[in-house]
Amino acid sequence: MVDDALTDLTQDRATLRMLYAPPAGAFSMVDVPGLPFAILDGEGPPEQAPIQAAVKALYTAIYAIRREARERMGKSFVEPPVEVVYWADDLRDLAAGNRGKWHWRVQITLPVWADAQRLMDSVADARHAPGDKPAVRWGMLTEGKCVQFLHIGPTNGLPEILEGLYSHYLPQQDLESDGPYHEIYLDDWSRVAPQQRKIILRQPVRSTK
Repeated sequence: MVDDALTDLTQDRATLRMLYAPPAGAFSMVDVPGLPFAILDGEGPPEQAPIQAAVKALYTAIYAIRREARERMGKSFVEPPVEVVYWADDLRDLAAGNRGKWHWRVQITLPVWADAQRLMDSVADARHAPGDKPAVRWGMLTEGKCVQFLHIGPTNGLPEILEGLYSHYLPQQDLESDGPYHEIYLDDWSRVAPQQRKIILRQPVRSTK
């Protein structure tokens, strides 16, 4: 049974475009509905090696769900992007891009029919040895009102965007952050040059008025 609180992005193409194809190079507002995710929590600083290992483990864990989605959707199937959620004990470390002080988790959106039990079954299907079971969990996330920005280019340009978001754009719009910041990676970085990489920066917000 599908939870009515979840949005089916395979059917709602307008919402899909709004969430994953925003205008590039400018801040824009978006209302993010409830979406189901497979989630793998990270440990330690968000460095490239542990995040890549977590992404690999998460994709392996949901392989059976991805296979079933391809069978159901055929040519309409699109591989969902990797999303990494970040937060910091001090918001200033987010604004300054001090990633060594950030916490993180990796998540990938799931089809609405892939509930918590289906995810557990997929994890079990992917397990190759006793105890070889990543701590993947199912979660429904509703971020609501968010500011997002599509950045095209290398990641060294992100701190400047974050500084502009937290120090200028949000105060000017009478907004403040309201939840963890996250990045959505629209490309396979092993196949795309740094200058062509597409990253969505998204920050849930609330009014200060």
